[in-house]
Amino acid sequence: MRTFIIGLFLCLNLSAQSLEKVKSERSLIEVGSFLNFSKFKTKQNAGFYAGYWYRFPVDETKTRLELGTNLGYSKSFYEFNYKKEGLLYPIRSEEFVWNLGARMVKEYHVENIKIEWVSELGLHTLIFNDGDIPKDEPEKNDSQNSYNTNIDTNTATFSSLKIGQGIRFWKNNIGIGVQASYLPYRFWNREITPEGFNSFSIETSLLFKF
Repeated sequence: MRTFIIGLFLCLNLSAQSLEKVKSERSLIEVGSFLNFSKFKTKQNAGFYAGYWYRFPVDETKTRLELGTNLGYSKSFYEFNYKKEGLLYPIRSEEFVWNLGARMVKEYHVENIKIEWVSELGLHTLIFNDGDIPKDEPEKNDSQNSYNTNIDTNTATFSSLKIGQGIRFWKNNIGIGVQASYLPYRFWNREITPEGFNSFSIETSLLFKF
């Protein structure tokens, strides 16, 4: 995860240097629906998400970098066993997701329609109700002048890489898109996620740039 964050920082730093020469950056708002396919879902519903992405200027190869984030929610239900310290705890929860990532976007033009091919690498986080998973004990401080406030949100998370490919169609500043992504949860969470938890997702979006 640390390597991923450092990579995003380097991308941001390199792209910011190009702004000294070209100041055509734009913002992008996207709203849409998603469907994650997992064998650990006992109820499958399409979810909805919204996000903001910062679009850097295109280079001489008609390629641009986008950095951004989105949040999503679905009434789908996950049921699985969460492993902690050698014990299994049953989880049943709705689906909350948070994505943070980078996209490389290649532009093409067909008559008066602009087409973009999107390659995304991001950090995908599944947020779920933690059920009866025992909480970690907070660190104790013997100093009477120090007070620690612990807020229990009753949630736990799995983080994963998100590797996606998609396509967009633009007419002026409004576009539509579709993307397929792979979510290898067990790449980072092999000790606590069940075998077979890796999943695929399909996303459709309505896009606005300004």
